[in-house]
Amino acid sequence: MSLWPPSDHVTIPGGLPPWLAAFVQEAERENQTLLENGAGHAVTARTALLHRLIAAAEEHLNEELTIEEAAALLGRHPETIRRAVRKGALPDGRSKPRGHHHIRRGDLERLAGAPAGPYDPIADAQDIAKLRRLP
Repeated sequence: MSLWPPSDHVTIPGGLPPWLAAFVQEAERENQTLLENGAGHAVTARTALLHRLIAAAEEHLNEELTIEEAAALLGRHPETIRRAVRKGALPDGRSKPRGHHHIRRGDLERLAGAPAGPYDPIADAQDIAKLRRLP
């Protein structure tokens, strides 16, 4: 017989930063110990807090940013962010093909955490030249 009530279990959604997922998993292990020691009310309260923490994190990561806001957060030029969108490194949330870019904060943070490749000035110049040729 499992001591863990299904209503007190926290599901960790995909896309959370690894440190936050690890924090929630550790809290789940601590909750199991508390439950085994008869502290069911504490487990319920802690689980409610974990649910609120995950909901707040998801809301934060799903926030849509403009190119300028994304660039300011990373300390980069807006064209660097546009280039990442064109290359497919950042998903583009535009509703219209010629509309403004919308970037999820979670996607931006995931890209920022990825190791950057070496700067290629030739590819950079080619990208700029392509942009100038567009009608």
